[in-house]
Amino acid sequence: MSTATAPSITNVASQREAGFLRKTWIVARKDLRIEMRARETVPPMLAFAFTVTILLAFALPPVATLRAPLDTPLGAVLVADVVGGFLWVTILFAGLIGFARSFELERVDGALDSLLLVPLDRSGLFAAKALVNLVYLVAVEIFLLPAFGIMFAANLGTGWIVLIFVMVLADVGFVMVGTLFSALAAQTRSRELMLPVLALPVLVPLFIAAVALTSDVFGGAGLEEVAARGWFGILVAFDVLFLVTGALTFEFAVDQR
Repeated sequence: MSTATAPSITNVASQREAGFLRKTWIVARKDLRIEMRARETVPPMLAFAFTVTILLAFALPPVATLRAPLDTPLGAVLVADVVGGFLWVTILFAGLIGFARSFELERVDGALDSLLLVPLDRSGLFAAKALVNLVYLVAVEIFLLPAFGIMFAANLGTGWIVLIFVMVLADVGFVMVGTLFSALAAQTRSRELMLPVLALPVLVPLFIAAVALTSDVFGGAGLEEVAARGWFGILVAFDVLFLVTGALTFEFAVDQR
């Protein structure tokens, strides 16, 4: 009897997991389809990112390489350090523009209660919203990276692969924090103001690590050198921490009404 019971328990567990993933994807696909039709989130993110990129490109004097020194009132710094900061400041605020709209559709149409009635665990709703935000962010970065490469004469060669790896790690943590706090901010009247107020202090270590590792990549560091940095460990730990925290606390964020 025990032999027959074990496979049945395994089958039930696998069916539940498949159902969870399918429902999560259905919720995420709904938001993606709406964005493809309305185009209300990604275009403003792209417009902001490109505008800031052009302005920042003119803020630096012409240089031949990212490893060149740049004189500042506080001393000489590498152009790679400055450009790394420029890149992540652009991604930070472009991302916040998109995250602020995570629950805008449900709020305007009064559909948040209907969304919460979906037979899906709250962690699944969190995963769906985070996945949608990640798609938006990656879509912006696909266009932003070539623009940065052209504007700042970034010739990284194989370093682009290392940079993309760093960006993926940073994006995961950024999206987890942004999705969680956008759910909290959606419950307030001043939603656009509350999201950065809540999220920015938490995001400080993530973006310090991202800037430091990106500067290393712009300076010519390879994957082994980047992975050996302490900032790399902070980036990974941040992702794991807020992946778990977001999944466990999202229920309380969306139910605070």
